[in-house]
Amino acid sequence: MKTFIAKSTLLTVIVFTLGAILYSSLLKPYYLNILPVAVALFYVITNLVHAFLLKISINSGSRFTSWYMAVSFTKMFFYLAVAIVYAIIFRDEAKIFLVNFLFLYAVYTIFEVAEFSKVVRQKNR
Repeated sequence: MKTFIAKSTLLTVIVFTLGAILYSSLLKPYYLNILPVAVALFYVITNLVHAFLLKISINSGSRFTSWYMAVSFTKMFFYLAVAIVYAIIFRDEAKIFLVNFLFLYAVYTIFEVAEFSKVVRQKNR
């Protein structure tokens, strides 16, 4: 778990750094104050979900796949709800926010799946 937190922290620092560079130059007109909060949200949720899945993988055995799918669906539904609520409240910023939110979802989901698949492969050896 410590390795995952270190890697997710590094990923978040990279995302913040690239965001700061891009939004201070090329994408300056598209910067929203909520974007750093969105990155922090993805960081926290990704770490919590990973910790929960690790705990489940140890205790549940054959039911792990069902738990994994349920947790993934719940996480995706939560992110969708956040995106919809934000888009409804701030209609003028919705497109910019949704593009950024989708990008963050893709980055953190790919990272989480890649890291968790390493854990599963190590357990199967």
